[in-house]
Amino acid sequence: MKILVIGNGLLGSAIIRRLEADGHELLIYSKSISENTRATQIVGDIFSFDDFAKAFTWKPEVVVHTAWVTTYGTYKDDLSNHDYARFTSRLAQCIATSDVGHLIVLGSCAEYGIRDEASTAGSTELNPNSLYAQQKVESFLSVRESLRNSGVRLTWARVFQPYGPGQDKKRLVPYLFHSIRQGRDVQISDTSSILDWITTRDIASAISFIVQKSTEVEVDIGTSIGYTNIELLRHIEEILGKTKQWEKLVEQTVGQVSVSLVGKRSPLFVAGWRPNDGLEAGLKWIDTG
Repeated sequence: MKILVIGNGLLGSAIIRRLEADGHELLIYSKSISENTRATQIVGDIFSFDDFAKAFTWKPEVVVHTAWVTTYGTYKDDLSNHDYARFTSRLAQCIATSDVGHLIVLGSCAEYGIRDEASTAGSTELNPNSLYAQQKVESFLSVRESLRNSGVRLTWARVFQPYGPGQDKKRLVPYLFHSIRQGRDVQISDTSSILDWITTRDIASAISFIVQKSTEVEVDIGTSIGYTNIELLRHIEEILGKTKQWEKLVEQTVGQVSVSLVGKRSPLFVAGWRPNDGLEAGLKWIDTG
């Protein structure tokens, strides 16, 4: 199958590796060259839409859109969220009149907002509480409307807490690994929220499944198993055989703040997909990956 992948960041790169291993023919459109791939690549700016649209002369059957602002510490309020939302809307409008059969867009669990129970795509209300999440939701509504009567299949895949090799060192998982190795005290601001951590290779597995199988328009990509950040720290400390800072941090826990977790009856699970990595296996993988 001919698949156009937009973006080659942490998630895009993992998806590219998986789809290439599946035997698909790929075209990658991104602002930088992706290493370790045989795929044809175009370096360009998606915000120069007329230039980007030339990629459709390649006649892709599927488009996987992974590009969005993710800069640690600033992405939630970054004004470029508006630009990515506009691009996503224009992308759908372009695809609606093309020969593309399937558009897959990576959404975010942030679209659900602050919750006290697990989320299930298609039935849980969207309640964004940041600019990033708001623009994701607006993009979803716009894309769904643009493709409504086009005959193009849409999959909006909301990714939960991703981690994997090559992740920004400021992100929590690499930060914890590095701090513990260096013998430094760790700082965790949120000790009580329950989060659904999923490896990039499992996210790529989910996209591979979505390409091949019939799924709902809205899906969640997560594990349905939640951990607090203290529990995450405990697992990493056990893997490294180092300190036990998690025991001290337990005393700081004041109560459950929110739940960012995929429901056990989420559409992707119902369709037959399952993640391969438990938390311990995933953490060991990235420690040696």
